Amino acid sequence: MRHGTARLRTSLAGTSFVGTSLVGAVLAGAALSTTLEAPARADEPGFSVRVTAPETFAAGRSAQTVTAVVTSENRRCRKVRWALLVHSGLQDDQLRVVRVEDDGEFRTTTSTEGVTTTILDAQLDPGTLCRGRTVTGRWQVAFTGPDAGPVQFEARAFDARDTLLTAGGATTQVESDTPPSPSPSPSRSASPEPDPDEESTEAPVAETPAAGADDTASGDPQAALVSEDSFLLGPGLIVGGVFVFLGVLLLLRIRSRARAARQRARQVPTGFYTMPGSSR
Repeated sequence: MRHGTARLRTSLAGTSFVGTSLVGAVLAGAALSTTLEAPARADEPGFSVRVTAPETFAAGRSAQTVTAVVTSENRRCRKVRWALLVHSGLQDDQLRVVRVEDDGEFRTTTSTEGVTTTILDAQLDPGTLCRGRTVTGRWQVAFTGPDAGPVQFEARAFDARDTLLTAGGATTQVESDTPPSPSPSPSRSASPEPDPDEESTEAPVAETPAAGADDTASGDPQAALVSEDSFLLGPGLIVGGVFVFLGVLLLLRIRSRARAARQRARQVPTGFYTMPGSSR
């Protein structure tokens, strides 16, 4: 009886050990999968990253470069794995990201969760991060549109153990490739149709513009000179008329004086007298 109880306890202990091992293996696999899909969020001191992005992206245009440079103050050198997170809210088919190195395209894996798309390096960066040495990550980014809006880039640097060393970001703006539609012009009020009876009874009256008004308004210099001459013509005619009138009066006065002189000349005595009482 005692031997049976001991064997039962040993069997139960072995079963418990096997179950615990299986659960641990499953949890470890899940943790590893989570680490690859979504990097851990734990910074280490002594590291910093600077992210540079264009101020604007034009949807439908050629790709532009987003750059991240990580520096270290630690004496220990490390290999780096990059992850670029794009927070945009745009559709997946509107975003194009290619990780590049000096020798060409760098292999990555892409995943999307909500409004965030993560581009994770499939292998470690060729460079080595040491004190006084930097490692640079470059991505060719393009947006196909037609949507537009703000976009935030977040670059994260991990070491070979997938430990987050540092992270940094930059914000930019995506402009739509569709030009804004012009605002409709205010519709002109329809003019009332003329009444045929009124047309038959009323004859059209042509408005005659004032003489010289169009020429003066048009700014023609000859028209301006004509206007000035017309302005001076009236006073000139008046002065000329006054002089003519005075001249006529002067001629009449001279003529009347001449006539009076002739009449006086006729009335002067000749000086011959007859002697009174003379006889033969």
